[in-house]
Amino acid sequence: MRRAKEKVGDDSGHPFLARLNWQATRTAAILAVSVKTVLLVEDNEDDIFIMKMACQRSGIPHHLSVAVDGDAAVEYLSGTGKFKDRAGHPFPDVVFLDIKMPKRDGHEVLKWIRDQPGMKNLPVVMLTGSVQPSDIDRAFELGVTSYLKKVPCPAEFGQAVRIILKYWLDLHITPR
Repeated sequence: MRRAKEKVGDDSGHPFLARLNWQATRTAAILAVSVKTVLLVEDNEDDIFIMKMACQRSGIPHHLSVAVDGDAAVEYLSGTGKFKDRAGHPFPDVVFLDIKMPKRDGHEVLKWIRDQPGMKNLPVVMLTGSVQPSDIDRAFELGVTSYLKKVPCPAEFGQAVRIILKYWLDLHITPR
């Protein structure tokens, strides 16, 4: 008996293949909708590059947005100015925040975040080179979620970023 040639991807007549195709399409749609957003607030181009590389290598799907100073971070979080389009600039699921920045420093941005009623539970990770006790104490007094020092070893830094992203983007469950 001769079989008719089947087209690649043609699932007609094959219920199992049709179901697999439907499930793959559904999964892709869910992933497209549920990709979470990370906001990096950092003014140093080298540190931005290192963070981008760590995020890409983490293997955890997410979108990384960058604000280059404290004022840009406030605009992004409040959805104003050039960040008013929430489709293009979604509200973040976690924020990595440097301390030493122009316009508003990280402590001022953190205070602003914690003063906003809808942002009290937003995870904010202070990502900084400062290990000054006064900077650390102030960050925790203002309500920082975690304080991560920048380490010179890219592999070690990448591991730390991966752990944080895994927890906040994959494992942590927030109330709606």
